[in-house]
Amino acid sequence: MMFPSPMQYGQRYSMLVTYSLMAANVAVYAALLVGGLPLYTALAQTGSSFFGGEYWQVFTAMFVHFDIFHIGFNMIALYYFGRLNEISYSRGEYLAIYFGAGLLGNAVSLVLIPLDVQTGGASGAIFGLIGSYAARNRNPASVALALVYAVFILLASSGPGVNDYAHVFGVVGGFALGLLFTRVRPPE
Repeated sequence: MMFPSPMQYGQRYSMLVTYSLMAANVAVYAALLVGGLPLYTALAQTGSSFFGGEYWQVFTAMFVHFDIFHIGFNMIALYYFGRLNEISYSRGEYLAIYFGAGLLGNAVSLVLIPLDVQTGGASGAIFGLIGSYAARNRNPASVALALVYAVFILLASSGPGVNDYAHVFGVVGGFALGLLFTRVRPPE
């Protein structure tokens, strides 16, 4: 199936985690519009700030978006892959994948991106959801589809402040956690 649907898995319950993550991202975006540069400086990730003691940035950068297109593309991807993951994993596993992949991508990028470059976005965490979808549906078609989506999102979201390393390591982290959780609780 070219466009997987949660309905194929018999989804009949609320998408609480996905909607909550989307709401948090939109709320932070709205706060950034009001708070401006000082809030961006406090929440977006830069290596110099992180290594200077602003350790929260590795987490808060997952909610920072630089323009309407950035958050728009990310929320569409979060809705799509979030709902596929929400029916495949428990809420705790889903959150572990989302935040684990996002944190891994941001942490690794701290040593790969120049210290003065400001980055942000939910893409690393969302790429983790793409990776976990591929891990859950370990067949060549699902893996190929996940890779096509990942490349598309990577191309659509590239630009200033976009952390491509978070994308790559987000997929890796999501795939690894997806494999771990499906080994603990195999696919039905």
